[in-house]
Amino acid sequence: MLSYYLTLALLATILGAFGKYADLLNEHGMKPLLKEPPLLSGIIWGGAGVLIMLLSPAAGITYVAHVLYWFLRVKLEYPNHACAGVMILLGAFILQNDYLAAHPYQLLAVFLGYTITGYLHVYLKEHVPSLTQFLRLRLRIYLVALIYSLYISNIDPFFTTCCGMIACEIVTKYLPEKIKIC
Repeated sequence: MLSYYLTLALLATILGAFGKYADLLNEHGMKPLLKEPPLLSGIIWGGAGVLIMLLSPAAGITYVAHVLYWFLRVKLEYPNHACAGVMILLGAFILQNDYLAAHPYQLLAVFLGYTITGYLHVYLKEHVPSLTQFLRLRLRIYLVALIYSLYISNIDPFFTTCCGMIACEIVTKYLPEKIKIC
């Protein structure tokens, strides 16, 4: 059981770190650390998502729902972002089709959770500037995963979300400072 959660934590950490790294490469003008092609960050990010889906389909649903939300909001506009999203979706529908077919309403509910809270987040950011710092915490992402975990009595979605988001925040805070960008 310990090795299961260590593996999930490692994969979610890779997913979160490389998702943010891909974002820094494209949207924030960071130069690649090792002169690697930017697409490589998307392949690693997407590969981690596919492996999470294989290891824990319940956790995978949160990532599939999030990718669908990102497509809806046109957040996967760069090749490395789109590559990760497509890999996660194809991995889910090819490798875990039976699980998704057995739980379509869970996928829809998590997708709607991310979508509704995402639009609320944007509205509040634009109309209530005093909340900007609070909204930066992205608590809605944790909340959706927590509610889903409680509903299905499985900690995996919340656990992987926490690991991925913490990795994302660490990369956001420390990588740009280390290489003097952003």
